[in-house]
Amino acid sequence: MCQLFEMPQPGMSHHLKILATAGLLTTRREGNSIFYRRAIVASNNALETLTNSLFKSIDQIRIPAETTRRVGEIHGDRSLRSKRFFERNADRLKQNQDLIAEFSHYGDCILELLCNEGLPSSTRVIEVGPGESPLINLLAQQFDQLCALDNSEEMLNKARATLAKKYRSKVQFILGDLHYALECADLIVLNMVLHHLASPSRFFVSAADRINPEGRLLIIDLCSHDQDWARDTCGDLWLGFDPLDLDNWAEKAAFIKGQSTYIGLKNGFQVQVRLFHKPSST
Repeated sequence: MCQLFEMPQPGMSHHLKILATAGLLTTRREGNSIFYRRAIVASNNALETLTNSLFKSIDQIRIPAETTRRVGEIHGDRSLRSKRFFERNADRLKQNQDLIAEFSHYGDCILELLCNEGLPSSTRVIEVGPGESPLINLLAQQFDQLCALDNSEEMLNKARATLAKKYRSKVQFILGDLHYALECADLIVLNMVLHHLASPSRFFVSAADRINPEGRLLIIDLCSHDQDWARDTCGDLWLGFDPLDLDNWAEKAAFIKGQSTYIGLKNGFQVQVRLFHKPSST
């Protein structure tokens, strides 16, 4: 925020404290960082109508082009740091990630959820950031058309090596992000990838543009945690997510909440398996 508004940290902290004290912001500590967000005004708040009116008015203010450019720079820097991390640590990344959550701990839940949806084998699927996870084989077993996307050549090669030979004719590997996908999908899957993205909220918007009407978005990720070592060990940009944040981002991108499963792990982490539906265009 200091970079966005060209303000020294003490001055920014002072402004944020005033807004938080006034009940306009809420805070959340994540490791050594503090995150600020617009407060959700309670219905029993005497100033609910006034505060919501204030927020709506603020939303009508056009963001200056220079601020938008700086936001893009910050997201670009985050994406570059994440990409470089994977390039440097591709050989030991799976081992590090298994310290948090092994696929075997939640893979059956994904399979059960997909079976409950009754998706046909002709479903077009995009998996973003497949890496070395066995999920790519599970998806290739269920569906005939799978696109594997990754912005790291090293991690894309890991995915190629993970894919069973009998499924290779079903899978297309593409270096890049969602914008590089040749066609829209009926199902987009992110398995432990959202916490590596520069802007998770913006991803929901991008996904909505690349999913066909009545399609689905499947997110498997960690719930919020305070294990800051995951940043250095696994390259995580975000320490999990509050399920309500995923709900809010999905709603703003015009998704409808579907099936949800939560799995508590013995090491204290919690995995959330979340499905969101894109409504029909009619």
